[in-house]
Amino acid sequence: MKIQIYVTAILVLLLGSAAPIVGQPKLSVDIGLGFYEPTLTGFDENDIIQFPTKSIINRNLLLNWGIYYEFFHNARIGYNSFTSYEIGKNILLVNSEAAIRRSLIYRMFPIETFFRWRPRIELNFTLTPIWGRGRIEIDTTPGEKVEDWNYFLSSFGGSPDQVSDMGATDVMINDWIGYSSMLGFRYYFNTRMALDIKGGFLNNSYKDDGWRVQRQKVSGPKMKIDDLPIFSIKFVYGIR
Repeated sequence: MKIQIYVTAILVLLLGSAAPIVGQPKLSVDIGLGFYEPTLTGFDENDIIQFPTKSIINRNLLLNWGIYYEFFHNARIGYNSFTSYEIGKNILLVNSEAAIRRSLIYRMFPIETFFRWRPRIELNFTLTPIWGRGRIEIDTTPGEKVEDWNYFLSSFGGSPDQVSDMGATDVMINDWIGYSSMLGFRYYFNTRMALDIKGGFLNNSYKDDGWRVQRQKVSGPKMKIDDLPIFSIKFVYGIR
C-alpha cells in the first residue's frame, strides 16, 4: 500500500510537469509478453490427479495485447489483457485419458498518464481495475454416446458404424475482480512505433469456491494470485 501512495505522489508531480506531445497518434495498439509468478497449489500439489508439470511457459509467461486512446495530451484510456495458457495436455482420470485446457485471463481497463522526459523517451503510470477469469476445459471420452450417433447417422443411408469414438467437453469458470498499478518506460523509434516496458503489481480477489460448471457452483483449485509483481514488455504501434 505504501508503494501505491508513493506512486500516486509521483503521478501528481508528473501531471504537473507534463507537456503536450505533438504529432503523436491518438489511437494505438500493442502486443507483447508479461511475466509473473503465481502459486497454483491446486494444480502443482494435487495428489489425486497428476496435472502437467509446471514450467515457465504455463506458469510465468503471459500473452499481452491492448488498445489505447489518448483522450488528453498526457493521458490514455484503453483495454489491456494478460493471459496465461496451458493447452493440449493429457491427465489420467478413472477409465479415461482426458485432455485439459486451462487459462487465466486478467482483463484490464486502464487509465494511463505519461510525460515525455526526452524527445524519444516517455515515462508513464497505469492504474486499472481488473476483471479476471479462470477457465478449465476438459475433453472426456464417454463411449455411451457412440451408439446414439451411429444410429442417427445411419438414418441418412450411411454405414451403421461410422463413429468409433466420441468426446464431450465441459467447462468450469470463475470470475473475480481486482486492481493493478504499474510504472513504465517507453522508447519511441518514430512517431508511430515504440517499445514499452512496465513493472508493477497485480491484486486479485480470487476465491477457490467461486467456480461454476453449467451454472452449478463448485470448488476449484487453490491459487495465490493476489499481490503479485508483474513485468511486461510490448511493441506499440500508433494507428492514427
